[in-house]
Amino acid sequence: MRVQVYHGLYTDELTVDPKILKYVPSSKREAVRECYKDSDGYWITLHEGWNADRMDFPCRTIHEDDIKELRYQIAGIRRL
Repeated sequence: MRVQVYHGLYTDELTVDPKILKYVPSSKREAVRECYKDSDGYWITLHEGWNADRMDFPCRTIHEDDIKELRYQIAGIRRL
């Protein structure tokens, strides 16, 4: 699913894949800016004010090769 987000004079087209979003608990879905799968694996980017605490260093991007690892990282999503 493509989502258009308007920021003043320009538009970002974000991808929100419902097959990935279903692994994100409802209490953390507001943190997800974008989620998709490509040839490099699974990606989740977070909105400002959220952090992926279980990544190697604090960041707003989660990238994993498989769903098991992605779900582990999703559990570490926290509001700053």
